Amino acid sequence: MGMPPQGHGPGLLEELESEETPGGASELVAEIRHDYSSSRDGIVPANVRRGTWTHHVPLWLTLYAGFAYMSLGSELYALGYSFSQVELICLIAGGAYFLYAVPAAYLGAKRGQTHALMSRSIFGRLGSIIVSMLVLLTPLGWVGYQANVLASIWNGLLGWGPMIPIAIAVAVLGITNNILGFTGIAAFARWVASPLILVWVIWVVFKTFTSTTPAVLDSTMPGTTAPSIITGVVAAIGFATYGNEPDLFRYAKPQLRSVVPPLALGLLVGVVLFPMAGWMLSARIQSADFSKVVSEAVMVSLGGFGLIAVILATPTEIAVNDANYYESLNAGQNLLGGWIKWKRIYTALILAIGGGIMAWWIPQDAAGNFFRAATFLAVTVPTATVLMYTDQLLLPRLLGVNRDLAHVPAWDQAAFANWPAIVALLVGIAYGSYGSGILPGQDGSPLASFGIIGVPPVEAWILAAVVYVALTAVFARGAARERILGFPKGATAAPAAPAAAAAPSPIV
Repeated sequence: MGMPPQGHGPGLLEELESEETPGGASELVAEIRHDYSSSRDGIVPANVRRGTWTHHVPLWLTLYAGFAYMSLGSELYALGYSFSQVELICLIAGGAYFLYAVPAAYLGAKRGQTHALMSRSIFGRLGSIIVSMLVLLTPLGWVGYQANVLASIWNGLLGWGPMIPIAIAVAVLGITNNILGFTGIAAFARWVASPLILVWVIWVVFKTFTSTTPAVLDSTMPGTTAPSIITGVVAAIGFATYGNEPDLFRYAKPQLRSVVPPLALGLLVGVVLFPMAGWMLSARIQSADFSKVVSEAVMVSLGGFGLIAVILATPTEIAVNDANYYESLNAGQNLLGGWIKWKRIYTALILAIGGGIMAWWIPQDAAGNFFRAATFLAVTVPTATVLMYTDQLLLPRLLGVNRDLAHVPAWDQAAFANWPAIVALLVGIAYGSYGSGILPGQDGSPLASFGIIGVPPVEAWILAAVVYVALTAVFARGAARERILGFPKGATAAPAAPAAAAAPSPIV
């Protein structure tokens, strides 16, 4: 690895221009080559930033409109929750994720770097490897899950089978759009998936809401007793969370109004409307069998025309997997992209194999283990992201500790470790995993009366931030603070000072 960053001077992001992305083959060729995800090309420049309503809103509407979010409603129905409880669960989970995601997305837009590249500057080499491995491996489980969802849809509506080989093929071929970089996934969402799903989701939700009787809304799954609301909230947060929001929003313009609308509209569709529709469809047939739920959705919204449903469902599921692969791909590029002979397509091919393996493995596993994986994602990658924006947003104000992210350090320039950040990360992950009941030997359900607010992933994020600030305060005035806090070689922290006298945060 060991190559210095090129061509990114201080103040680059503050000088962003307002023009839209230019088109043309040269842009596509450039993004196939690097996609601004390695130490050589690690900061998205001004001329490739994307519009809020022309790119990011369609992209996030598509990412949150997959059938997986309707399956969340079916799972909540299977657990015995009533419709009013599902409404509450979705609103709490969506609100919690929104409060987490806005500063995460804004950090990506302001800094222009991937989640993994920022981890190199903030966590140091050791911490970046830990974070990147989490970001690389965890989304591949979702790749396998989404591939199986699409295979199930095809099987249920067209009779195609056997499903596992189809799911493996879907997962492997699903890397295609990511080979084209952000242009590939954004263009697919903007021109193919988003227009189709916008029309269909409005129609299916409208038809489901207007044709479902009050008696159905007052029912619950026969023979079940719902667990605590917290169990549903934790599951819904796991479904909602990406954790690597900077990866996608680094292409946005560096302002809050560029990140709030995509997140808000995406959550409204994916974490509120779709799960509620999924619950209602399950209640109508008194079954959480998702293949039957899809058939009911087709009957309600499309009069039973399965082929139309296939045409609508296929691009949305592909688009959701684009985001899963994109997360893993950028993490892989952080680890491998600095090699002079390494190309982004090599990372993509490795991940395609991993996605195929997960498409085979997911059906072998019980549903409970899938929820363990979803919850593990909610308490790992987002905790690292919270520490990143704590480092950039809070530490300059609270402790006068400023970490410059105007450059992406090569691996040999990065510090070995930011020990307070690594300790805080591990504490947050351990707390969230234990409280959610997903550690080996636990039953996969959140512990009763655990914590202060009772939502372990959210408490894990907050706890990690508090621990990081506290540990940083201990070392911020010491002679070895740059080494302990993991500043890259040659970088210095601003002199520690009271909040009133501290240098202003570079992203505020």
